[in-house]
Amino acid sequence: MFNPEILLTLYLNQQLFTDPRRLALLKAIEQTGSLSQAAKQINISYKTAWDAISEINKLAPKPFLITATGGKNGGGTKLSVYAIRFIQLYDLLTQLQHNAFKILSDDNVPLDDILKTTAKLSLQTSARNQLYGSVKQIKTNNVAGFITVKLSDEQTELNVYVTKKSIERLQLSIDKTVLLLIKAPLIKLDDSSENSLSVTVEKITTDGQWCEITFLLASGIKLYASQPVGVVEQLALTIGKQTILSIHPENIIVATLV
Repeated sequence: MFNPEILLTLYLNQQLFTDPRRLALLKAIEQTGSLSQAAKQINISYKTAWDAISEINKLAPKPFLITATGGKNGGGTKLSVYAIRFIQLYDLLTQLQHNAFKILSDDNVPLDDILKTTAKLSLQTSARNQLYGSVKQIKTNNVAGFITVKLSDEQTELNVYVTKKSIERLQLSIDKTVLLLIKAPLIKLDDSSENSLSVTVEKITTDGQWCEITFLLASGIKLYASQPVGVVEQLALTIGKQTILSIHPENIIVATLV
């Protein structure tokens, strides 16, 4: 099994800032409240620990350690809020690196698009439909409007209702890559919306009360809809049957990297 050991090392101004050993020292300080005890815990000398912390504090934009000397409760060392947040960020980056190697063997995951790659690495949603595309048109007034998104098949276009504030917050612009999220129950098996699509039934799964239907666009993109068994029977849906489905513009959520 391909299981690389990933050691994240950060340099600032061409000088070592943090590496796994220094992160272990910081975590030990947070746990023990003492630089000397932290050094013992990770099996390094007090001088090595002191020098490492001095270099970190010298390079960091904010102090990492808060040191108290004497006083009613005696002396001690604790991490600053900035240092604790840095440790959390370091751990997140390490996890992302591990996740990145997990998708290396999945040929269906593109590695040339930052949104698609990032979403595959870390984004999990309850929305069954996750469609990638790029913004081709933006129409808005003082409150809200619509964007037109061309999907990754370069054929299918969907109109999405978006407020003006959301357009600004997401920094939407022409040709920007976006991710469209649509919950399966919100896909209707009719042509009642402006987003009407011709599809072919690929698969039907049922628990006796509800059905999950997998549809295929002509381009190969899959869409998933959930409907009561009675609706599926009324429409006489079977594998291979061609039909129409629709997605209301208000039922599509837009996500992107800003």
